[in-house]
Amino acid sequence: MYDKLTETYVLDPENREFLQEANPWALHGIAERLLEAESRGMWAKPDPAVLEALRQVYLETEGNLEGED
Repeated sequence: MYDKLTETYVLDPENREFLQEANPWALHGIAERLLEAESRGMWAKPDPAVLEALRQVYLETEGNLEGED
């Protein structure tokens, strides 16, 4: 389930671009909650490459949001 959510909402280039433009806070929140699910052991056997890509999106969105001040 978490793999599919990550691939669909965060890693899919079209959806990611849409969310980044329409509501960057939502993209950041999605990435944050998916990483939280992994850290709490709720995400069984996540692909390390997917987790790394998810972390990258999280850090990028965090930097973008902090730069908006």
